[in-house]
Amino acid sequence: MPTTLPNSCELAAIPLRDDPRDALIVKAGLPYTSLNTLPEGAVIGTSSVRRSSQLRRLYPHLRFANLRGNVETRLAKVDNPESEYTCMVMSACGLERVGLGHRINQYLGTRDGGIMHAVGQGALGLEIRKGDTKTLDLLRRLVDQPSSLACLAERALMRTLEGGCSVPIGVETEWVDRSKNVLRMQAIVVSIDSSRWVEDTIEAMVQTSDRATTLGQDLAAKLLARGADAILRDINANRPAKD
Repeated sequence: MPTTLPNSCELAAIPLRDDPRDALIVKAGLPYTSLNTLPEGAVIGTSSVRRSSQLRRLYPHLRFANLRGNVETRLAKVDNPESEYTCMVMSACGLERVGLGHRINQYLGTRDGGIMHAVGQGALGLEIRKGDTKTLDLLRRLVDQPSSLACLAERALMRTLEGGCSVPIGVETEWVDRSKNVLRMQAIVVSIDSSRWVEDTIEAMVQTSDRATTLGQDLAAKLLARGADAILRDINANRPAKD
């Protein structure tokens, strides 16, 4: 779902979010259990610049190779004894939703593995025609408020930074005190070659959609003030021109 919707559409509901973290999946038969146990020159399969940029910064001894396809296709490529891949990184929920959660060797977050997930990862956004009050009323019962507010904050961050799915922006949101509705939000912007990065954290009481949006905008402003704009400008300037 784009961070800025067409004028004719609106975001009606975000149900309970699945696990937003990324996950490490090691080639079948290899003994490695985490990023820290991977040997020099191990190859991680991923087509995500967000993942590869963050991982390259933290694990410069590892290599990266493009890996595309649906979940089963990617797993088959990694598990092929003749392939170059040692492992792959993808969304944890992508595996869990198709019953392959048992293949996850390590869940990745800032406390484990060090990388932040994509904006909205693990969440389902239900988009409807603007002004369709009947459908909106039907979908309201599906809303999970904590998931919705966290995702709205993440989307506001992305929108303010003017990033997209092909830009290395990672985020992590966590309700640190549900009794007081305190949401902590951490984000990082990394250059494609991982040589430059800016990260920051913010937390505040969030009880409404407007407050969630403000939180995301405020964190984006902190990142921009610390140099994220220069990193994003260079990324966009070097992006291949569209036909």
